Amino acid sequence: MMWKVIAICGIDGSGKTTQIKLLEKYLKRRGFKVKRVWLRWTAFLSYPFLALCRLLGYTKWKTISRSNVRYVERRFYMNRALARLWPWLFTLDTFIHSTFKIEARRILGYTILCDRFIPDIIVDLICETRDYQLPNRLVGRLLLSLIHKDSKLVIMDVDEVTAYNRKYDIPSIDYIKERRKLYLTLAKALGMPIINGKREVNKVHKDILEVL
Repeated sequence: MMWKVIAICGIDGSGKTTQIKLLEKYLKRRGFKVKRVWLRWTAFLSYPFLALCRLLGYTKWKTISRSNVRYVERRFYMNRALARLWPWLFTLDTFIHSTFKIEARRILGYTILCDRFIPDIIVDLICETRDYQLPNRLVGRLLLSLIHKDSKLVIMDVDEVTAYNRKYDIPSIDYIKERRKLYLTLAKALGMPIINGKREVNKVHKDILEVL
């Protein structure tokens, strides 16, 4: 297998984590040095910015009524300056995170399995800023530059109702519908294969192996 980084991306409830775990077992049985990482959201330099936005009311903790799970809603799109600054700060954090979580392990000869990756970060940033041109901007191109040629990314896709019923920490159908549309748009733009995550687990696993 030529891929050094394999990432499974997509909406919550599409089955990404299940498939990453199956792929990890598959590769380890065949003698690969494998490291599984979660790469979606880690703040370093952006903590002061997030604290300020919390004080200003642009980030709020909300509770999902059906599960009592709390989540943070970020509404940077309400302030143009914040919406432009936030992607840059988070891109810097992503470069730091990627250096330790991925680059160092690539050098050591590991095959890295990413449960979420750059497309997931871009989708989150678009939803938080409402900047639908973000992938075409310099900051978006910098994020995409973290996807090396020896990386293989796939999108897991299921319909919104299936995803919503699978996971009780999804705020709403509309929440997942917006993100699904963005993932499918990114998949088309980046040439990422789309895997039907609604099928039986073993069949989805076989589909992923065929893509790899």
